[in-house]
Amino acid sequence: MAASPEQLHELLTYCLDFARTMLEKAGEFHPFGATLSQGGKVAAVGGYNGEEHPKAQEIYGLLADAFRSGAGTGEFLGVALAANVNIPAQFSPVLPDGVRVHIESAGYSRFVYLPYKIKVSGMFKKTRSVEAGEPFSVEVPPNFYKAAEHV
Repeated sequence: MAASPEQLHELLTYCLDFARTMLEKAGEFHPFGATLSQGGKVAAVGGYNGEEHPKAQEIYGLLADAFRSGAGTGEFLGVALAANVNIPAQFSPVLPDGVRVHIESAGYSRFVYLPYKIKVSGMFKKTRSVEAGEPFSVEVPPNFYKAAEHV
């Protein structure tokens, strides 16, 4: 069974909102994700490899492995994996920095990019605000639901 478009939108919205919050608070974020249970509940997912300052690629890989496993066993109807990226030039982004959310369910796999820039204001107490461009999506080969599609 695949997630509905509304459920996938809920996963995407969660990831974009949390990424914006982290960018405003810290100016960056490590990869994180969200899952959609068989019962339709969205749950936040973070990764930890035991290091105080882990490499983003390692956390992304840990989360991807967990999502692949959960998708393969049928635990998740859908998953979303967010990363802070440089948007590839081939997409002619209006801003080079972006949030990329890999959103996937059986039969559906997309990268959704949200270009952004961080504006810093304040003399003594610095505050950050995120100015976002228009999001766009790119169809990509499935990563998490490969095994589930052949069943």
